[in-house]
Amino acid sequence: MAIEYKTYLHNPPHLFIPHATYFITGATLHKIHYLITDEIREHVREYMFKSFHHFNWTIDDWVILYNHYHIMARAPRDASSLARLINNFHRFSGLWIKKHLNILGEDKIWHNYWDTCVDYETSYYARIHYIWVNPVKHKYVDDPNKWQFGSYVSRQEKEIEPIKHYPIDKLKIYDDF
Repeated sequence: MAIEYKTYLHNPPHLFIPHATYFITGATLHKIHYLITDEIREHVREYMFKSFHHFNWTIDDWVILYNHYHIMARAPRDASSLARLINNFHRFSGLWIKKHLNILGEDKIWHNYWDTCVDYETSYYARIHYIWVNPVKHKYVDDPNKWQFGSYVSRQEKEIEPIKHYPIDKLKIYDDF
């Protein structure tokens, strides 16, 4: 598979590189806090992992918040499957959320997603650190150890050198949620 760059009329452009690492952010429509309960976030997590597995992507780190998520993932040979993967994830998790919250009509749950190919080790670690501290940034908790809907705790148990020493202040990540 070759590198592929796709542009869309109403969506951000996407660069698809086989076996690349991607930082992915997805948001709910109008920044509505649909993901407000533990039960909803747990179901979103399940749909996320099922979708990534189905399309042969590997999730390194992740966090699910009240109206958005961040994921660091590794692409398979066919990186262009990302669009189908996210569509699958958003469609099935959105249907479950609409049913659970008794939302009638044509309302969408998910707005869109953005992705960035990560090609430097320091950028990779800085983005993982960003994922880990995102619940603190949004004032959901005062310590990432207290947020159960992310990979922070499980990764801390496995890491020899803490990633949190990588600065995140120079990252240009859209996160106005």
